[in-house]
Amino acid sequence: MSQIILGTGTYASKPYYVDKFYVNLYSIEELCYLLVEKAELLDQDLMQRELVQWIDEQCGLNDLAHTLYSLMNQNGSVVAFVGTILEYVNLYPEEIVAQTEQVVKSNEGLNPYERKKAKADYMLQNRKYFMALKQYYSLLEQIPETDKTLRSAVFHNMGVTCAGMFMFVQASEWFMRAWVQDRSDESLEMYLTSLRMHYEDKEYITFITDHPEYHDASLKVERRMNQALGQFEGTDENRMLFTLQVFKEEGSSTGGSDVQYYQEIEKLTVRLKEQYREYVS
Repeated sequence: MSQIILGTGTYASKPYYVDKFYVNLYSIEELCYLLVEKAELLDQDLMQRELVQWIDEQCGLNDLAHTLYSLMNQNGSVVAFVGTILEYVNLYPEEIVAQTEQVVKSNEGLNPYERKKAKADYMLQNRKYFMALKQYYSLLEQIPETDKTLRSAVFHNMGVTCAGMFMFVQASEWFMRAWVQDRSDESLEMYLTSLRMHYEDKEYITFITDHPEYHDASLKVERRMNQALGQFEGTDENRMLFTLQVFKEEGSSTGGSDVQYYQEIEKLTVRLKEQYREYVS
């Protein structure tokens, strides 16, 4: 059996759970990887004494832990905290460490609302749709009405979140609210895309006919839809559906049973339902 060879410290017998990223860490290298990959989301919450204690007791890095404790006692910055860990472990080249520190430093200038939005955006990116939606709702209650730019960005991402849960009517409403404030082509096109996904073809065509001001945007939407359809044709799901359709047609033409067809359709449906539950959990 192959073994993992660590460059620094020991493999932790007890992991450190990073609640913000839903991940267990078992080594200082895994922590470094997290710091580099999620640099844009790091903030003061990272500087926890429990983390330093884990580095000390579980990873056996007493010197690093002592330095980090001193840094925290002196109210050091997140940039210094992250840089100290990365430079001590020496897992990444200097340019990657410098780049990571620069990203963290740039985020220190974000206001509390922007930080909360970044956290909600992370949930959205990881398809934690229900959690993201809750965060966005909470954030909207806090952002001043005068901050139209940030509110518009939240409206837009709430639309994306609802679309991810196939709630296309709600998605269209949020995209429209975003467009009312920012008048961006993207928000308008996403609004029309949501309606396109919800309406039957005839209903959608009637809607566009009644709203000629959306004509140009609707053409872009159709191009997007065609591109998406082309991409779907190459997926495993589409190939499976095609195979099942062949089974059904062959069974019907030979007087056979459609049982296998419906059994496979049920399996596919169950799998898609499980994926959906994960998204909204």
